[in-house]
Amino acid sequence: MITIVARNLVKPGMRNEFLTAVEPLIAGSRAESGNISYDLYEDMANPSAFCFIEQWRDADAVALHNASSHFAEWMAKKSGLVESGHVNRYVKA
Repeated sequence: MITIVARNLVKPGMRNEFLTAVEPLIAGSRAESGNISYDLYEDMANPSAFCFIEQWRDADAVALHNASSHFAEWMAKKSGLVESGHVNRYVKA
């Protein structure tokens, strides 16, 4: 299993647009056969900071996700909404 933690700091004034834009990404990702879980969390201290925590069956499932239309659509919108971000990938030790 692979866990991905993707942090996003949303641009000022773009919070609602960000939340709307990620809805199809979340729904599409959860429907993928290799997805175990896909959730978005909001930082309790900063309403502009969000974190996706995703769990995938294996590397092939991640590759299929990265090639999906909902992921491509999100990536096309992301630069207009997100000021900065960082992605970490983990495997169980």
